[in-house]
Amino acid sequence: MTFDTKEWIREHGLPSHGRDITFHLGSNNLGATLQIPSCASWHFPELGVGQGAFDQHQGFRGTVADLLEKARADVERSRGLYGYEAKPKFDAVLKQINQILHSESGDIATVTLSVRDSSGLCGVPAELMGCTALDNKFERSEAENMMLIPLDAPSPGEQLNSVEHIAEFIRQATHVVALTGAGISVESGVTPFRNPSDGDKGSIWGKFDAAKMTVQNFNGDPEVTEGWWKMKRSLRSELDAAEPNPAHMFFAMLEQMGKLGAVVTQNIDSLHQRAGATADKVIELHGHMRGLVCSDHKTLLNPVTFGSGKCTFCIRESSVEAIQSAYSDIEVPLCPDCGCPLRTETVMFGQPMPSHAVDAACKAINKADLLLVIGSTLLVQPANELPCIAIRNGTPLVIINFDPTRYDAYAKGLIRERAGEFLAAVAEEIKQRPESLILAAPGQGVLRPTANHKAPEELKRMRVLQEGSRCGKDIAVNAKACGTAFFCTAVTEPQGDFELLEQSLAAMNADSSEIGKMLFSDGLDKLCIVAYIPDGYGSILTCTDWLQAVSKVIGGTVVESTSTSGKLVVHASAHSHPIKLKDPGITAAISVLKEKGLFHAQDDEDDFVFGDHDFPLY
Repeated sequence: MTFDTKEWIREHGLPSHGRDITFHLGSNNLGATLQIPSCASWHFPELGVGQGAFDQHQGFRGTVADLLEKARADVERSRGLYGYEAKPKFDAVLKQINQILHSESGDIATVTLSVRDSSGLCGVPAELMGCTALDNKFERSEAENMMLIPLDAPSPGEQLNSVEHIAEFIRQATHVVALTGAGISVESGVTPFRNPSDGDKGSIWGKFDAAKMTVQNFNGDPEVTEGWWKMKRSLRSELDAAEPNPAHMFFAMLEQMGKLGAVVTQNIDSLHQRAGATADKVIELHGHMRGLVCSDHKTLLNPVTFGSGKCTFCIRESSVEAIQSAYSDIEVPLCPDCGCPLRTETVMFGQPMPSHAVDAACKAINKADLLLVIGSTLLVQPANELPCIAIRNGTPLVIINFDPTRYDAYAKGLIRERAGEFLAAVAEEIKQRPESLILAAPGQGVLRPTANHKAPEELKRMRVLQEGSRCGKDIAVNAKACGTAFFCTAVTEPQGDFELLEQSLAAMNADSSEIGKMLFSDGLDKLCIVAYIPDGYGSILTCTDWLQAVSKVIGGTVVESTSTSGKLVVHASAHSHPIKLKDPGITAAISVLKEKGLFHAQDDEDDFVFGDHDFPLY
């Protein structure tokens, strides 16, 4: 029932676009089959259950009924984690699912399913086309492309972290670009908006409710306007006292050396400019707090205006006394021309990012021959997608940050130190020896994307053997722990191919040849089953008898069967879907073992166990 996006792409390639799909499904669609890749996010908005994209689930292949059953099982398993107060919500979800799954004849219950699939691999059968309310293609972001087609990355042992190595990167570079976040200014005494290390404790959003601080609420709710200004006054007092630290000064030094391409910053504190970087070298993604504008004055950084957007009042940064007066008053400062609240030209929640700044950042990084990421966990868009440009270009990436980021594995340099102290040491190293002793360009030696020349069939076989070996080791450990001598399980990679399924069995037997096994693998047109019984059990059970007993439950034909090995094939038909036959087949196989006294697990041992990624997201 799983669908690994990356494995599929390695074998078949990547579609050109992503896909957004919304279905309105009825209880009469329960038998229709769906394919949701592991990279996609999907949810039933009416039920309040679903799963996120990329590494939050294992993908899905099966019927609409299977998907609802999975959602129900996930809800049942996770409800205990949310406490008694959440019980009514869980009960309501389970009731709705049950109504859809078991609606009375003629009574059609409906549910909406939304899928956002960056890979474009979501499979929709013809029978569901009439239920499709939305089916749009979209261009993937750089981050989505990188998640779908991972690049080769340096091993942890190859990542550099010394002052000397980073100084050498700087010496060789001619167009350095920096991407900075709140962490670079924390050393100057500026409180970050978020604190990923400590659940937002000691951060601005730990004191103020970020969910309320939207531009729409600012324009429409006086209490939010007052709260927003309280937050800004708190931050302004810190900025007045803050001084640039050596990390800020480092880029002013690079500009003097002629090496600085740009500083792309998420910060609104202007400390880069105060450290000496010229204004045209600093790209402020989230705006700045240097001046004030009327909230009804439409600008690049105030696109959602208080009213008609016709006011033009502003207080420029050179009007120091007027700005100080606005911040020192305890009331919300109002525009003297139209009476609307004043605001800073900073990006609020609910307003679009300034496209001019994003475009400038992309162009700068595209030209870079070295990218430094400093003090950012890269969680906020669009900054979190900018490193992809450098990585795709093969540009060396150096990350200086205490907290992990999604790009750590791709960093040529990874430093877990205070940025100011580390870059001060790098600056001294460069001053002592400004010229590089290495003639190679800085991009040389960096691992780039490489073509995989193995044929798809060979890649498939390798995955089959890897899966088989992994299962064999697990079986050996589990058998020792619970004392059973037989296992029945489904395997994914063979996909209904007997030759590959037998290779998978051989790989398992390398670590667990003393354990009897029955393996189930479904494909598009058939369910393939192989059985193996070690010597010594012939007087109790043969593979022929074992497979015939399973065949009585799910149908199919037993072939090439002996006392120790055999096969069972069940072909698909209008009333027989391979994916639906695995579970009853495994149950039937285990029942035979229990009757023969060969399966000693507890009664609930054969229930499905869902991993952490299979729990619903609320």
